[in-house]
Amino acid sequence: MSSTTSERLIYLRQKYGDLLTIDEVADVLRYKTVAAVRKAHSRKTLPVALYRFKGRAGYFARAEEVAKSIENMDLS
Repeated sequence: MSSTTSERLIYLRQKYGDLLTIDEVADVLRYKTVAAVRKAHSRKTLPVALYRFKGRAGYFARAEEVAKSIENMDLS
């Protein structure tokens, strides 16, 4: 993990914790709407995996995967 990814991960964890809601994913990855995130997820074009947890409503993304995704976007 690069230092840039580490810095992003620290920031994301401080702001959101280890898991981001789909609303937070939309905000961090700059999607216009939550519906756009859902559409990208269903088309398998969302750059991070979304997870469901028993006893919790909705989808979540891991902060580590979001940080890595942002790092990969910077390298492009």
